[in-house]
Amino acid sequence: MSDDPQVVERVIREVAESLGIDPAGVSPDAGLVLDLGADSLDLLDLVFRLEEAFGIQLERGQIEARIREAMEGEPYEVDGVLTSKALELLRRELPEVKPERVRDGLRSSEVVTLFTVRTLVRLVEWHRQGKEAPSP
Repeated sequence: MSDDPQVVERVIREVAESLGIDPAGVSPDAGLVLDLGADSLDLLDLVFRLEEAFGIQLERGQIEARIREAMEGEPYEVDGVLTSKALELLRRELPEVKPERVRDGLRSSEVVTLFTVRTLVRLVEWHRQGKEAPSP
């Protein structure tokens, strides 16, 4: 799926406003948490802003739920750390994330830190088209 320039521009604007930063400093490949410094409250605000801006409903935990379903009964995590298969599926689910960020030892609580501006663009586009995200 190619990124709609209008969606990219609007998502960047919403990210910048939510985080109180200059939109010129927000690239589609920037990590929301790791690069732009978003915290959990910022992410909630950002989801609300995107839902309002695009008239969509973004389900919380959607990516994790999809990966758990694709695990076919195998464990998603052990002691809070994602299994090798979960990491493989996460890489497929989030192809826009730098591969070195989806690493051994990644905790399930850290998955949200991988999200980029482009991740949000993809989610918005899927929901605007009335489709579910492709399966991992």
